[in-house]
Amino acid sequence: MLGSVVKVLTVSDEPDYEQPWQTKGPQGATGSGAVIRTQRGLRVLTNAHVVQNQVYVEVKRHGRAEKYAATVEGVGHECDLAILDVTDRDFFRRAEPLPLGRLPALSARVSVLGYPIGGERLSVTQGVLSRIEMTPYSQSQTVLLAGQIDAAINSGNSGGPVVRGDRLVGIAFESLEEGENIGYIIPVPVVRHFLQDMENGVFEGFPNLGVSVQSLESPIHRRALGIGDRHGVLITSVAFGSSAWSRLERNDVLLEVDGVHVAADGTVTYRRNARMDYRYVVTRRHVGDTISVKIWRQGKRFDVEIPLGPPAYLVSEDRYDVKPTYYLFGGLLFVPLTRDYLKTWGSQWWQIAPHSLLHHYESGVRTAKRQEVVILQKVLADTVNRGYHQFESLEIVRVQGKPIRNLKDLIRIVERSRAELVTFESAQGIQLVLDRAEAATRRNAILTRFGVPEDRSSDLRGDAAG
Repeated sequence: MLGSVVKVLTVSDEPDYEQPWQTKGPQGATGSGAVIRTQRGLRVLTNAHVVQNQVYVEVKRHGRAEKYAATVEGVGHECDLAILDVTDRDFFRRAEPLPLGRLPALSARVSVLGYPIGGERLSVTQGVLSRIEMTPYSQSQTVLLAGQIDAAINSGNSGGPVVRGDRLVGIAFESLEEGENIGYIIPVPVVRHFLQDMENGVFEGFPNLGVSVQSLESPIHRRALGIGDRHGVLITSVAFGSSAWSRLERNDVLLEVDGVHVAADGTVTYRRNARMDYRYVVTRRHVGDTISVKIWRQGKRFDVEIPLGPPAYLVSEDRYDVKPTYYLFGGLLFVPLTRDYLKTWGSQWWQIAPHSLLHHYESGVRTAKRQEVVILQKVLADTVNRGYHQFESLEIVRVQGKPIRNLKDLIRIVERSRAELVTFESAQGIQLVLDRAEAATRRNAILTRFGVPEDRSSDLRGDAAG
């Protein structure tokens, strides 16, 4: 079993969201992994965050001195898991892959194997599985099943196998900084979901209904809705483009999901004498599946079939292995509002970033009229934009007097308009007006002065006037 534990060495190059056309430079990190068997043969299972934004990966098995170049075959940042392949099959010689086991009962003892703090020697720590719950994964903020253990999990343990007996029951992935010896594991049901999703070579993620809900623990509230002793939760919003869009409505009461009753506090039965957030039932399914729900709407009970898709966020969560999106016009730098952008305010960004932008992230709901929040990040100073150099982090809501749905909308309006002047308007009513011809004339000079290779990111290169 120990011969199947792997040390992972990664060189990554993280995007710079303050200067979205460049990166922060290469940086090294280490993690752990385990040899497992997949439908495509032997592979290394590790955390996605161990290999995020990677440019080069090496792996080294316990008890062997050689390092081998590895490639990332598949990655699921939502569940913080990744599969690595090694072209040189000598790496897997005499490796006994760890078989997947079952999720242990509470209070069961487990062992964590890995290379904490980047050590050269394998570490084995033991602990007890003390809690199983739905919790946001720090890699993506996706709420998934997780297990809490009291074995030490430190930097470098990430991606290491958690075993009971000779079977893998989870993957170590994070620890609670505020607590002592409180670590979290990705439990084997989530691992199985990821591996099944990867069978076709593409990770499609975990489905999400795309609804916000309110508990109905108040009997008076239930009586007002006419549901009597029925429980369920009240749907307060439905995100545009989500699984539930056009199928569920605001003020519906969600009674059952996939045949499982939803209690008034939003939980469902899980194992014996235990309860779990109702979203657990949805995340057991795969993107592309169809799920049945029962709702209460205007005094009647309905059965609804919902094809499951990925989440539809107004403000996207952290993105990895891709370059930031940006658009530059006349020195005005426009970007979509993302969690990555908010994190440019530093380690305490949730306290320091502008409250209006934080509100969009924490409470904003995607609608047909607004599918993305567009930000004027900063102004690259030039004569064409004189008088506006002080503006930054402005929420742009209109261009040429027209409301915009997303950044691509802004680009289309700007580049298809033939007006001499181009006007941008913020949510606060601030206006910025540029001369179109002068902006075109000054384009190359601005790009050269600030070292920007193109006026837009590669994912927007097709979004010019057509």
